[in-house]
Amino acid sequence: MAKFTRPLLGAIGLIAAVALTACSSAAPATTETAAADTPVEIQPLVAGVIPVTDIGPVYMAQQNGVFEENGFDLTLQPAGSSAEIIQAMQSGQVQIGYGGTTGVFQAVENGIDLVIIAAASATPDDPENGINDLLVVADSPLKSAKDLEGKKVAVNAPGGYTQLLADIAIKADGGDPSKVEYVQMGVPDQPAALESGAIDSFVAGEPFGTLGREDKGFKTLANPFVELSDHAVVAGVWYAIRAEVEKNPEYYAKVAETIDAANAYALDNDEELRENIAAFTKIDPALAARIRLGSYGKLPLTVENLQPIADWSLELGYIKKPVDFDTLIWEP
Repeated sequence: MAKFTRPLLGAIGLIAAVALTACSSAAPATTETAAADTPVEIQPLVAGVIPVTDIGPVYMAQQNGVFEENGFDLTLQPAGSSAEIIQAMQSGQVQIGYGGTTGVFQAVENGIDLVIIAAASATPDDPENGINDLLVVADSPLKSAKDLEGKKVAVNAPGGYTQLLADIAIKADGGDPSKVEYVQMGVPDQPAALESGAIDSFVAGEPFGTLGREDKGFKTLANPFVELSDHAVVAGVWYAIRAEVEKNPEYYAKVAETIDAANAYALDNDEELRENIAAFTKIDPALAARIRLGSYGKLPLTVENLQPIADWSLELGYIKKPVDFDTLIWEP
């Protein structure tokens, strides 16, 4: 069973560290056996997460005991946005958070001293296989992204990654993103809102993109990834407060190493990953088997792999200054 706690910003009782006691041997302990018999300290690790498919690799590693083997008692703490996670992180309720890169760039520019410790997900290798398409109803009169001027488009958080993707598609199509009316709405509520006519489009997140296309007949108006970059990029990341990382670098280095291992395992075990995504997001396993996924474990955390989103964030006014990756990317 997955371990979850109440929503962020509530009181969190951190689990006390426990020690695993190794079995003793009748023979005198050599240096090698003594090291093997040393109790493993299990430390609490609370991760602020948005319940989307990108959490699948870490959730799977939790279920497989990988985090425990590496000395962590992992709790996945659900939240609605990166802003909620960062607020809880500042109060010491969580140690690491998941979010889109744009949100991290903005937080740092607003004075929150974060560092990125690991990649969470990357865009698909094939940009045509979009996982964040702008969807419209089948009989929509809208023909391209530019037509969204003056229309209502749903995003989970104003001024965040999904809105950036919509702006990229609109700008590249010759439109003016400032003329679009963005509506904040929970991701699960967006398909019904589109179907009812309350909105004109939404930036699809899986599994709701696949559900919308297959069950409701929604069609793709634009795929932002086609314009985002000519190569796959890191779009989701794991981050932490710099002061905490510098205070306990060995702890965070081990966290990052475990996340990287989780991503690498996910890369080689797609079927198992989808089964775990179904369990984590509580969707039908048959749906999880056919949803579009980003790539996990393929792209390292490098400036090159983060730069395209930083460039678009600057061009479209999401941030005011170029991102200083030399200080933002933390290296143990």
